[in-house]
Amino acid sequence: MKKRRPLLLVAALLLATLAPSVARASTTSTLEALGGRACTAYSEFTCVKISVPLNHFDPTDTRRIKVSFAVRPADKTSHGLFVVATGGPGSSGILSADSYLSSYSQKLLDRYDIVFFDQRGIGRSGGLECPKATAASRTDTQDLQPATIAFVNACTAELTSTRLLPYVGTTQAVEDLADFRTALGDPDLRIFGESYGTQYAQTYAAAHPEGLKGVIIDGVVDLTLTGPQFWVSASRQFESVLNTTLATCDNRPQCKQDANGNLGAVYDKLEARLEQAPIPVRFPLADGTRATRELTQSLFRGMVSSELYSTNGRMMLTRAFTAAAHNDLVPLLRLAYQDAMLNPQTLKPMVDSSWSDAMYYGVDCRDYGYYDGTQQQRSDAYLAQADQVGALLPRIGGTVFASDYTCIWWPGTQPPSTRPAPLINPGIPTFVVVATADPITPAAQGRTVYSRLDDGYLITTQGGPHVTFGRGIACPDNLILNFLETGRRPTKRETVCPGSVVGDYLALAPAQARSFASLSDAMVSFQKQFSRVPEYWYWSGQVAQATACPVAGTMRFRATDSGYAIRFDGCSFTRGVAISGTGHDTSSGRFTVNGTIAGRWQGPIRFVHDGAQVDVSLGG
Repeated sequence: MKKRRPLLLVAALLLATLAPSVARASTTSTLEALGGRACTAYSEFTCVKISVPLNHFDPTDTRRIKVSFAVRPADKTSHGLFVVATGGPGSSGILSADSYLSSYSQKLLDRYDIVFFDQRGIGRSGGLECPKATAASRTDTQDLQPATIAFVNACTAELTSTRLLPYVGTTQAVEDLADFRTALGDPDLRIFGESYGTQYAQTYAAAHPEGLKGVIIDGVVDLTLTGPQFWVSASRQFESVLNTTLATCDNRPQCKQDANGNLGAVYDKLEARLEQAPIPVRFPLADGTRATRELTQSLFRGMVSSELYSTNGRMMLTRAFTAAAHNDLVPLLRLAYQDAMLNPQTLKPMVDSSWSDAMYYGVDCRDYGYYDGTQQQRSDAYLAQADQVGALLPRIGGTVFASDYTCIWWPGTQPPSTRPAPLINPGIPTFVVVATADPITPAAQGRTVYSRLDDGYLITTQGGPHVTFGRGIACPDNLILNFLETGRRPTKRETVCPGSVVGDYLALAPAQARSFASLSDAMVSFQKQFSRVPEYWYWSGQVAQATACPVAGTMRFRATDSGYAIRFDGCSFTRGVAISGTGHDTSSGRFTVNGTIAGRWQGPIRFVHDGAQVDVSLGG
């Protein structure tokens, strides 16, 4: 707590005591005047809608729309707005807002009114969504052109309205933030953009430098690149990160052993099989039965590219490939379903209210143009370059390059091929945050953006995920938080932070219980294997889940006030070790099991793993 000097005058004491609450009340009262209300019953944010022009660049067009912003007023005297532009495009900032607060220091919460928003067309701002078309596209086995046309037709037909589509580009959207700042009385502003949010933040900074006191861009897009140039850059980086991930296994003895020698060979063999036909997989279901499913090439490639975004995703991908080396394709299919947002039990779409594919293309296809000529000529040019990229980058490059092929067929006028001028940001401290293993926004793009800045600061994480700030990585977090909390720039223009490409490898579960030296080893293995089941690893904690255990049995898990409650029914990761009973995985890192064990050991069992301490007891 900040210490105060003793004050002699009661009036002065009263003023000092009330100052923080008065400052917060000022923001709160402004939001109330704008019709603000709590975003949800449990949210720290107040949501407000403001009316803005549908087309900011045509003063003769009087049509208007409403755009939603969420604000958490500063706990003490506000130094202005800290605006967060989340990634995508297509993500709901408001639905992410409360979860982001855990990574912010109290000093940051004391100092700034924190702002998130649903960009026009997203979520509360007139949500344009097509989840059914999206789910169907992820299992479509047609060639790229007919599959893409089918998706575009189905998606646009599913939209409740197409009125917004011509006006959802980034240049329109940043004007909404400018209008919101005006509605709040033109306070000073710092903006943080991650991934696509770096496009948004750079566009805003170029259009509205007034009152802008700092820019932080993380996972940086170089806006001067054309669409094809961006995707060539990303394709090379995806291929590089995949190759490094596969090679990392070869340098880790246990991983290399599990891979039967070379993980790259496992990958290439799978890709060659999928090029010929889908691979049937006997997939375990939550009711204990198995169903024949198919691992398709599109599911496989989508899963690989998704898992490359983070160090832990690369770890999960590595484990799935080592399992595939032993002809077990279930882990790959589990990951594929998660990344395709398909319920692994029913194959029905898992609707994510925080994301919209329709808005991803709605924004991206307004921001970038692709080639010249008729629609078919542009399609031919795109596919021809995708083939060229695929020949040079045979593992994943061609697939990545085709990511924006949908824009060829998306409705609306082809955007101009001209690109924005390089951002210089004179006099405005601008932090450029990159990671050398970021696949989608290569560090080279961020370095180029940094090289043009008038007052730039480059933070490079070795290895690392896509987007590093607020992910618990101390080096970038501390540098950025120090600037936001104190206003002081770093002493060095460039900082390199340590990191890794692939998370620590956990060996596959032993096939037989006789491999364990003790019951304690068996239970520790059970816990670790359970924690890396994709359905649990990527679980949001919002809705109770049920799934099968790899060898036999089932498991269920649900959120509680103190962590996650689990129910095991004959759950086995290794033959000869089957657990039935209850488990609890607490937020403090304590894992417990109470129930019975069958197989090599039999009877009532209690297991507690609390940090480095392991306690296991068998019998009454």
